[in-house]
Amino acid sequence: MKDMPGILFWLLLPLHVLLNVVTVIHFSLRGQGKLILRAKRDAIKGLPNMWRKRREIQAKRKARVADIWRVLDKRLLSIRRKT
Repeated sequence: MKDMPGILFWLLLPLHVLLNVVTVIHFSLRGQGKLILRAKRDAIKGLPNMWRKRREIQAKRKARVADIWRVLDKRLLSIRRKT
C-alpha cells in the first residue's frame, strides 16, 4: 500500500481485495478463520499510519510509474494457457 504509486494502487486494489477474500476463505476452511480475521483486523487498524507513511514515501519516489509497472509480476492479471 505505501509503496505503490497512486494510479497503480487504485488499478490493482480490486485484485488485492479479491486475493484477501480468497485468503480468508482458504484459512477459514483450514480451521484458522479466527487467526486470519484477527490479522486482517489488525491490518485495517494500521491503515491510518500506513497512509501517513505512504504520503512520505510517494513524495520521495524517484521511479516513474511506467518503470514500476514494467517490473511488476503480472501473472495474476492474465490467464495464460499452455499450447
